[in-house]
Amino acid sequence: MLGLAGGLAAGFVFGLPAGLTFGLVFGLMSQLAVGLYWLTGAGRRYLVFLLCIRGRLPWRLGTFLNWAYEAGLLRISGVAYQFRHRELQEWLTAHPTP
Repeated sequence: MLGLAGGLAAGFVFGLPAGLTFGLVFGLMSQLAVGLYWLTGAGRRYLVFLLCIRGRLPWRLGTFLNWAYEAGLLRISGVAYQFRHRELQEWLTAHPTP
């Protein structure tokens, strides 16, 4: 659908042959990227995770975790993030709503 919409838009601007070519190439490339993302389990799990916790964590979780690490609120231990201060963890547990 994305390739069809892009092809129609390009067809109005550059003519029908160029629009069809653009739509075909754009559609195939975008579907290849989406297909590769969905074939890997990590991409699918991350999207499901974000949809399930909607409103409780930021959408750009990696950026937020990097910020918290640089600010000294979290530390990285292997593949896990840990709180650096027990008081912060206890306060967040006692106040779960933002």
